[in-house]
Amino acid sequence: MRKTGYGNYPQVKRKKAKTDNPDPVLMSMYDAMLGCFGPRNWWPARTNFEVCVGAILTQNTAWRNVRRAIANIRADKSLNLKRINEMPADELARLIVPAGYYNIKARRLKNFTGMVTEKYGGSLAKLFKLPVMQLREELLAV
Repeated sequence: MRKTGYGNYPQVKRKKAKTDNPDPVLMSMYDAMLGCFGPRNWWPARTNFEVCVGAILTQNTAWRNVRRAIANIRADKSLNLKRINEMPADELARLIVPAGYYNIKARRLKNFTGMVTEKYGGSLAKLFKLPVMQLREELLAV
């Protein structure tokens, strides 16, 4: 065994993770728990789009501030993909000020809505039909 520079722990060869599909055993466990306990409503959102918005806004931000930003978007009647995509970035930034880094996050939200609009005809359902790893790569590319 070769020693590493970090506390002289042995270097271990790891198997490369499969990237095409989630582990079938884990998925069967997930399905069993979902069947037994039902949806856990772990993310406080009313729609799938709101989950996406919250995930983008919560980067480097406390959830209470994200909640305020989402409330601002909702009060403006703009919490939908088409409206955010068409909204000027500075107007969106003004609404999401409580989430911090509002100019960057406004661009990220617009990049996301633009990608969904251009590649998937504005349909989150079409986006979510992608295989998990392809979906992950698509979202990380945004």
